[in-house]
Amino acid sequence: MRSRTSAIIFGIFLFGLFLVTNGCSSTDTNAPANPTPGSSPATMTSPATTVPAAPATSAVKAKVDVCALLTSDDLKSVQGEALKEAQRSDRRDGAFIVAQCYYALPTTSNSVVLNVTTAGEGQGGGNPKQFWEDTFGKYEGGDKEKEREREKERERAKQAKPKEGEGEEEEGAPPEKVSGLGDESFWLASRVGGALYVLKKDVFFRISVGGAGDEKAKLKKSKTLAQQVLKRI
Repeated sequence: MRSRTSAIIFGIFLFGLFLVTNGCSSTDTNAPANPTPGSSPATMTSPATTVPAAPATSAVKAKVDVCALLTSDDLKSVQGEALKEAQRSDRRDGAFIVAQCYYALPTTSNSVVLNVTTAGEGQGGGNPKQFWEDTFGKYEGGDKEKEREREKERERAKQAKPKEGEGEEEEGAPPEKVSGLGDESFWLASRVGGALYVLKKDVFFRISVGGAGDEKAKLKKSKTLAQQVLKRI
């Protein structure tokens, strides 16, 4: 089961990374971050990457209109710029359908990426809520349990850290639970910002905000946008 979960995680987030790295050629370190696939969210980092520009090529279409979940006014309220263009792409990933919207702003590095994961059609459709539990469940314990888990993650990251000059990024911190948002939510930090994951009933979504500001500022912006998504999803 764990290996299957890891494979699903790899697929979902590899797709986001593929779209990003095949977009425009900007290398701004404040561009929206997409996680590098790993065995769990705790081992995903969010490297600075370019932004997605490729349209969907698959016939799959999610029931959720992901690009309708944030408005130009929503984006302007946190990024200071109105929407320039919304680019949608949907694809099937195993038992799930992943819908992504790249909200392009006039300043490329300020752009925002939103991914929504829903169950695939038919009896073979997956259960996003169960997938969420399998992924984040171990971070839901009490303070002592969570601290022990964080310590284990830090130790694994330390052991996996490449030698100087190898050019790989250090593993990120374990997810941090965020209260008062959806049924449950977690913030996954990185060196360039992070991404916010939110569960609502049988759907979960991920928001990555680009632009200036430290991790704390980006978390605040992500929470503001997530509140708007929750009203419409």
